Amino acid sequence: MADENTPDLQDRLSTFSQKGKPKRRGGNIGVGALAIALALGGGGAAFFLATNLQEGTDGLETSDVETFQDQRTGNGGRLEFPPDEVEQRVNDALIAVEEALDVPAPAPTTAEPSAAVLEEIAKLREALAASQSARNAEIQEAVSDLREAFQVQTDALEASIAAKDTELQNAQRQNDARLSGLQAMLDAERAQREGLEAEMARDGLIADQRLLEERQRQEDEQRQREVERVAQELLTAQIVSPSVVYTDGPRATSTGGTNPNAAVAGADGPALSENEQYLRQGARPLEVQEASQLAFPERTLSQGSVIQAALQTAINSDLPGSVVAVVSEPVPAFSGDQILIPRGSRLFGQYRSGIELNQKRILILWTRVLTPDGTSIEIASVGGDQLGRSGLTGIVDTKFTERFGGAALISLIGAAPAIAANSTDNETASEVLQGVSGDLEDAVGSVIAEQVSISPTIYIDQGASVTVLVDRDVVIY
Repeated sequence: MADENTPDLQDRLSTFSQKGKPKRRGGNIGVGALAIALALGGGGAAFFLATNLQEGTDGLETSDVETFQDQRTGNGGRLEFPPDEVEQRVNDALIAVEEALDVPAPAPTTAEPSAAVLEEIAKLREALAASQSARNAEIQEAVSDLREAFQVQTDALEASIAAKDTELQNAQRQNDARLSGLQAMLDAERAQREGLEAEMARDGLIADQRLLEERQRQEDEQRQREVERVAQELLTAQIVSPSVVYTDGPRATSTGGTNPNAAVAGADGPALSENEQYLRQGARPLEVQEASQLAFPERTLSQGSVIQAALQTAINSDLPGSVVAVVSEPVPAFSGDQILIPRGSRLFGQYRSGIELNQKRILILWTRVLTPDGTSIEIASVGGDQLGRSGLTGIVDTKFTERFGGAALISLIGAAPAIAANSTDNETASEVLQGVSGDLEDAVGSVIAEQVSISPTIYIDQGASVTVLVDRDVVIY
């Protein structure tokens, strides 16, 4: 224990020695005396401590082993250490030594340093300044070299980056030019292909049209030959028949053509009756028609196809005008596998005025169909109602009041002079009134006729259902 505390004691003694050391140079004797005193005091303190430590040393305490440790302290089983008496004694001894060795501080001296010391200090300062200047110059030169090297590397990197950017821009421009050329070639090829397809389609249409025309011409020629053959056979039969006599004289003609009954009269018998003439006119040669196959059933809108639509504009029959309808149901092709007139297509037509007195329907002629994709179809179909009956009906204004009310009023005006003539006894006045009555009757007769013949007006509201029957076969490309 004494060995462990000795270094601490030496440190504290050295601290006290430094505190009591005088700052002046001429106090060497006082310092030596102080050192001797401190050494003696330290030795006495060390002897005192060693003696106390030997006296206070006790034997090592042991404890017995128990099965259960039931004797627990009130501190929760924590260990408690008694205060160190040796450390307290050391501290007390150090305090006593400090009090005994408390030496008053010497008075400060005002002695000036010698010239040699000052010269040496000046030389050292100059050498230090020169060394510092040289070192600063070297540092500045090294910093300048580093800056120049860094600037050179930076310029080289910037030049390399600029060159790379230029190469990248050139490559980008080349790629753009190549892409533009490829796009132009692609557009040209697409346009050429579309032109070829359009030309092929046009050639196909022309070929189909020529084929149809050739077929129609052949059919017309065959029909003409058949008609000529039947006419020749009929003429031969008429010549051979004993009841028909032909003459070389001129035949009676009717307006616009030859009268067929002028030569059909018996030479010895009477002329034919009206019924016989009608029967002979109806007995025309039988024309044989050949059936034809639809060339494009998937694109043909056949005759009789029904188009269901709804009026987009209302109708008033007082004046003629145009009418527009919207197709409400899609219309398929003849084959049924393709829609030719989709829902939303528009119908264009026209209606006329001039409604008869007892007429309840207005006639509409539909002339054009326009599909949403721009396909225009020319037709000439009559519009009907939902059941297909020709014409459309709506609210019919017969104008009964205007017709008969005005006529009755005009009749009363015309009858007034006659009533006045019958009620007067003066013959002259009666004759005058009768003449006036006759003149009024003649004047108002035409007015009453016009008033009574006023045509009714038919009103058809917007949205009314319309049925259009296609009147011809239409091939839609």
